[in-house]
Amino acid sequence: MLLGALLSGCLSPLAMHRAVLQYDETVRQVEAEMLLLNIARARHGLPIHFTGVSSVAATFDFRTQAGFGAQLFENGGPVFAKNFYTLNLGASVAENPTIGIVPIQGEEFTKRILTPIDEAKFDFLMTQGIEPAIIVRLLARGIAVEEGERRAFFLNLPHRRNEYAEFRRRVLHLSALNLARHLHVGPIEYEEPWPLPLDHPLTTQAFAKGYRWITDEAGGASQLSRRVIGRIAVTNYPLSSLSNEERQRLQQKAERHAGNYVLVDVRPGHPGGDYPWHGQIKLRSFNAIVHFVARGIADEPEFEVNRHSRTGPVLRNPDTTLKVYESSSPQFPAAFSITLEDRWYAVGRNGTPPEEESERAWNREAFAVLAQLYQMTVTDVGRVLTPPITIAK
Repeated sequence: MLLGALLSGCLSPLAMHRAVLQYDETVRQVEAEMLLLNIARARHGLPIHFTGVSSVAATFDFRTQAGFGAQLFENGGPVFAKNFYTLNLGASVAENPTIGIVPIQGEEFTKRILTPIDEAKFDFLMTQGIEPAIIVRLLARGIAVEEGERRAFFLNLPHRRNEYAEFRRRVLHLSALNLARHLHVGPIEYEEPWPLPLDHPLTTQAFAKGYRWITDEAGGASQLSRRVIGRIAVTNYPLSSLSNEERQRLQQKAERHAGNYVLVDVRPGHPGGDYPWHGQIKLRSFNAIVHFVARGIADEPEFEVNRHSRTGPVLRNPDTTLKVYESSSPQFPAAFSITLEDRWYAVGRNGTPPEEESERAWNREAFAVLAQLYQMTVTDVGRVLTPPITIAK
């Protein structure tokens, strides 16, 4: 009986450990293949659609049984007796999972995938240590470059070859600055003075609105002011090196554009400033990103673009932002693969030559960024009002 109890105690954590890891791996695999499937759908001009796993509830039934028996046989004449002993041990585990599947649809979700990505998501990804070229090439519809009164816009579309080449060169410049640790990405922070005279009746409410007494930079008289965290800026210098007035002017320039524009200010006189860039990065929607990757499979492939002569070294510069392999059959092992319209699509090709390892690593990172964008874009499926489809095993 003690052995039976020990068996039950051993089986319980082992079964739960295995189940938790396998369920997690299965959900991860499903989400990745769902993303790849929608890229393939866009490749064939089909509408994209997502289905998510809202819940996994598994019930485990651990049972043990033990028995001990003895029998004594006796007959007349000479006494003949023999004891028979029996020992029965057993343990069983029953698993009954219930999986909730939710078709992700409706007005709210459609707006999320069609609305351009805002600068907050861009800033979040940039702070994760991901190479800037991966993020910008995926997220950006194009870039604007302002030179005095002249403003040029370069689209991230390979069929517009000259514009696309200039877009790639500018992005490579950001990656070179990042590699040299001279790229700064973050919000514009500045002090905003109290707009009314100190003897104004509303001045008494200033402290409730976040204002406080500070001494100006020249060490003069104190004034009421509050710290404002403004729009996101990409620069080749620390924003803290600017005066408060200069940071306010940068904020005013950033506010002229919608939330899916990221201000870029690569100035002369700082590292990388011999190839200056003052303008914006225009971010696109998640739906546009999926279609961009899908067109790159065959209809609108990207091509090689070398860095500018005034740009420093970069680690990687693959032709394709996110390489999705298409074939008539599964010709190679891959991290993720699906089939659609009698074609196979795969990401994360394995077994490539060592010289292609850098490009393979880039591809894995780009797909991971796309998956993160999906997670940040899709609504919480656990709170979706659509009735889930429950599958009980």
